[in-house]
Amino acid sequence: MHGRRSFPYLPLALGFGFLWLVFIFLTPPERTLGTLIRWVFAHGSLTQAAVYVFLAAALLAAGFLLGNVKLYPWMVTVGLIAFLLWALGFVLSMIPARLAWGVFVDFHEPRTQMTLRVLAVGVIFLVIIWWVNQPRFTAVAIIVFAFLLLFLVRSTSLIRHPANPIGESTSPILPVIYSGILFSAVLASLFLAGWIVQRKSHG
Repeated sequence: MHGRRSFPYLPLALGFGFLWLVFIFLTPPERTLGTLIRWVFAHGSLTQAAVYVFLAAALLAAGFLLGNVKLYPWMVTVGLIAFLLWALGFVLSMIPARLAWGVFVDFHEPRTQMTLRVLAVGVIFLVIIWWVNQPRFTAVAIIVFAFLLLFLVRSTSLIRHPANPIGESTSPILPVIYSGILFSAVLASLFLAGWIVQRKSHG
């Protein structure tokens, strides 16, 4: 007797992760930034994807609070992956920052300060969630953190950091490629979450 065929979360996660890399390497040099645009796209896509994935975790948490208990492992896994995406986006930001500004971390840049605050608050939230260890509290914390992040991203001022480097570019292909990069990062993250949840449910 054969069991149900599992959804191919892992192949899809790996496929979209590979597609993310392909789009990065296919990004043509930009008139001002040159090939540095690839590092900017890598950092920017992961940071922006983290926001979308956090919002997905918030929607899953809302569904859990409304009574769908099966969403609990999804909201926790998606939330953790979103936090890791945000952290990885910050690490990757050090490379273009060093090449463009001469420092790995510009502590005077409001966007950098905001990124570090989000990381610090995220760690605090994780510790509190682990300590309380109550599903409904976890769901509320995920929703609060996701909307706090969205507020900070939309309200933080900029100094060196360009407000919209893709939209301001004269190249018609760069916005298309960046959309592919961002789309791939979001889907790879969600399918990775699905694979983790699936493994836990089968374990």
